[in-house]
Amino acid sequence: MCNRGYRETTVSYNTMIAGLCLNGRMNEAHELFEEMPRRGVVCDVITYNTLIQGFCKEGKIVESTNLLKELLMQGLQPSTSSFSPLIEKLCQAGDIQEAKKLWDDMQSRGLQPTVCTHEHIITGLCNQGYAAEGMDWLLAMLKCKLKPKKETFERLVQCLSQSDKWDDILLVLDIMFRIGYTLREGICHSLVNKLCRENYHFVETHPGEIVE
Repeated sequence: MCNRGYRETTVSYNTMIAGLCLNGRMNEAHELFEEMPRRGVVCDVITYNTLIQGFCKEGKIVESTNLLKELLMQGLQPSTSSFSPLIEKLCQAGDIQEAKKLWDDMQSRGLQPTVCTHEHIITGLCNQGYAAEGMDWLLAMLKCKLKPKKETFERLVQCLSQSDKWDDILLVLDIMFRIGYTLREGICHSLVNKLCRENYHFVETHPGEIVE
């Protein structure tokens, strides 16, 4: 293309960067990104989002964070995709507080988080042992008529079980079953065993509920 006298464009650079990111060649992708201004080609939000997602897949949170900061400093209007991959990776890394800051920043800009982003926050909270807060986030999701995945319900049930929050567990299970989900056999056995071992009075008075 270049040999035929056609100039590079933002679209052509974005296409090359996306292909390199898709194949895990982040160093080459970043080199093209740095080359763009030298060639007089403008970086747009797609350029930044593609690199942010690529670095997040590689687990490189610092690089992704720096790109997001640069995007904002350039005066570009971010999109949900500018924040979502980084929130996911921060949750996986256990930095739930930083993930929540990005969440607040995203919403303050009028951007609506995806269902998956809600779920990453809930899972991140559960992984850190914040069962009550995870419950609050789940209820907020349901209030917005968003449908969490089965795995999100199960992870919250496991976390609540560790804190012996049986009222919340039964509420989550009721919601889960009403949606049409079933509980994995292993989790079901674990709950029943724990309930029978630590809450014998409940077992004596509510055997029908346990069996159901």
